[in-house]
Amino acid sequence: MNSRTQTVKSLYKKLLCFAAAFAMMAVILLPSVTVKAANELLYLYGQGYRSGYSSFENALFKYDANAKKLTLKRASIACQGRPYVISSVQGLTVCVEKDVAVYGGDFTLRADTTITGPGKLTIAQDSKGAPLTVGIYVTDGGKLTIDNANIDVNVEDTRVPNFQTWAICGDESGERLIVKNSVIHAKANYAAICDFDGFMDLTGCNVVSPRYAVTKRGNVYQSDGTTFAKEAKISNLYIVNQPESRVTGAVGDYVTLKVTANRAGAKYQWQRYNRERSRWENVSFSGAQSSTMRFQVSEDMYSWRFRCVITSGSETINTDDVNLKVVAKITNQPATSVYVNSGSNAILSVTAEGSIMSYVWQYYNQRTGKWVNLTEGGNFSNVRTRSMTVKGNDSTQGMYFRCAVTNKFGYTVYTDGTILRVR
Repeated sequence: MNSRTQTVKSLYKKLLCFAAAFAMMAVILLPSVTVKAANELLYLYGQGYRSGYSSFENALFKYDANAKKLTLKRASIACQGRPYVISSVQGLTVCVEKDVAVYGGDFTLRADTTITGPGKLTIAQDSKGAPLTVGIYVTDGGKLTIDNANIDVNVEDTRVPNFQTWAICGDESGERLIVKNSVIHAKANYAAICDFDGFMDLTGCNVVSPRYAVTKRGNVYQSDGTTFAKEAKISNLYIVNQPESRVTGAVGDYVTLKVTANRAGAKYQWQRYNRERSRWENVSFSGAQSSTMRFQVSEDMYSWRFRCVITSGSETINTDDVNLKVVAKITNQPATSVYVNSGSNAILSVTAEGSIMSYVWQYYNQRTGKWVNLTEGGNFSNVRTRSMTVKGNDSTQGMYFRCAVTNKFGYTVYTDGTILRVR
């Protein structure tokens, strides 16, 4: 991380310490609330709670200090730039009981903490408040476990030029992020998920955006492996095996597209892109609502694009696009071997279906190991038609031929090879 970023983070940490001190002073001034021991501090929205205070409940949350469980209950919380949670409670569980939105307030976690559902936790900038630098900040070597949760952290802020923000981050002090069967959306100006140098582990989920993301040493990078992802999505529904990105099908043949998702019971819907309407549309081929679809290729499918939409619960993901390349169908191959008397002519023929644009006969150059287009004249005639004539002599003895058949779309398919035997 560059020095400027470290400076911003250091400043942010100082501000957090100031906020914690301010919160402690507020608690001292409130006789009904007592602060916990130094290593067991839990501050909620500027107030501190100590061990032995079995529960505290109001419109915002419920905290059971004996069970070390914080239950978030209120739908919308405006923090006006103050941290919402500052915790040093080792083994704290934060349960999001209902959908909770925290605006302008972060979670600072200084000890091992677990965040779980069933509600969705949203942490976002307050458009009217001071910029929020970090959404969830794990420090002092703590471990954050996100288990069966749905979390959306968006601290992107464009109000201040070159302002740097982190959505979910560690402090490069051995922090660790463990995500189990959860859905996470993290968005920031500088980095979405980073600085967990104690590593990040994913169980039953995967990074699905950015596409081909690279995860290493607790950071999520773009596919180049060096640039921090400013937006990252982790899903508990992900694709184990993508369909082939490019599929070639001859007119009249059958093509099979297949995808494998990680979750049994997921729903599938294959689609094709309608270029005239500029939109994706469901198809009704055999298996179109399963992981494996099979269909017969027709010429009007030229350059069709397919994808599969996979749904499980509230999660939906799409496969990569599949590009279909429609080629002519070879219905009659030239003979494997053609025999001709020296001085006589042999005819090599091919039959193909589809709108054919061209035929070009080729020979195999054994010296270079490449196929070379034949030119008209000498021992060869009609080299650009479906039937080529070859004169049998010493120079053509043992030559290996094939025909390149190109359709009107410019896609080429090749016949099997045939060898000329001169007697």
